[in-house]
Amino acid sequence: MKKLVPYVFLIGLAFGCDRPAKETANEELTTESAPEPADKVLQKEGSTWFTYEGTLPCADCSGIKMTLRLENRAEKNAREYKLSQAYLGTTDGDRTFESSGVYEVTYGMEGNPGAMIITLLDDQENPVKHFLQEKDSDELIMLDINKKKIISDLNYSLTIK
Repeated sequence: MKKLVPYVFLIGLAFGCDRPAKETANEELTTESAPEPADKVLQKEGSTWFTYEGTLPCADCSGIKMTLRLENRAEKNAREYKLSQAYLGTTDGDRTFESSGVYEVTYGMEGNPGAMIITLLDDQENPVKHFLQEKDSDELIMLDINKKKIISDLNYSLTIK
């Protein structure tokens, strides 16, 4: 029996890896009826790109001009993103960084079970950034690393273009 444990673990690991972005509900906040998603991003058919833009606060520059493009595919098994971040007014001038990968969607957050959370993942499926899209909203609000709203008078939102 002890010899089977490593094989069971390896089989689980093999089937658990190399999977595309997924859509899940926050188990702690799930109610008997699933919340209606805020899903401007998640359409039912075709492949569409949504572009969100905004200038976010920066501690050591004049702002971060962020452009986030989110792809939607009807089959919902491969959602890609492209992120451009231009750090404005740094000591070295404006500096732009590009990244891309897949994103996952989860529903529900503390105090808002109908919220849709978009998490950008790097190539190792580690979370890079989290955004909140509230129902019937055309904007994404950047969240902190714990998927909580950033408490600030500054603007952390991107607007659909």
